[in-house]
Amino acid sequence: MKTKIFLSSVFLMFFALITNSINSQESSCCADKSASCCVEKSDCCNDAVGIAGGDTSIAGLTCPVSGETIAEGQGVKFDYYGKTYTFCCDGCVAKFKKEPFDYLKEEVNCPVMGEPIVKDVFVIHNDTKYYLCCKSCLKKFENDPEKYIKGAGK
Repeated sequence: MKTKIFLSSVFLMFFALITNSINSQESSCCADKSASCCVEKSDCCNDAVGIAGGDTSIAGLTCPVSGETIAEGQGVKFDYYGKTYTFCCDGCVAKFKKEPFDYLKEEVNCPVMGEPIVKDVFVIHNDTKYYLCCKSCLKKFENDPEKYIKGAGK
């Protein structure tokens, strides 16, 4: 029994070591934080979920898409529903715009009625997906998207 536990522990440590090594190699192309890195190699930023809006630790912010640490004053900023998010590169911004729901950690409310959003109810404006609470909000949003994108609606 002790042998099985020991072997299981060794296997898990080996698996974690290999997985960590693979993930660090995949995200290394974005390490230079150049805007062209993830654009030219769209698969270079992994899909790890970070903290939307960034982590305010001493090390700086965390890209909500790749999970990479972003030095203070660096990164690419993008506003979503009146909140500014910081990303490591333009490629991560593009991934966020395509499916923001996958990277948001906090609850987001419909900009039209203030109710919790529904993933199946959305509109795409300027290549960015915006979620709403119900289909009746779609028309209002489409009539004046800038009003609701900036959080001035409701």
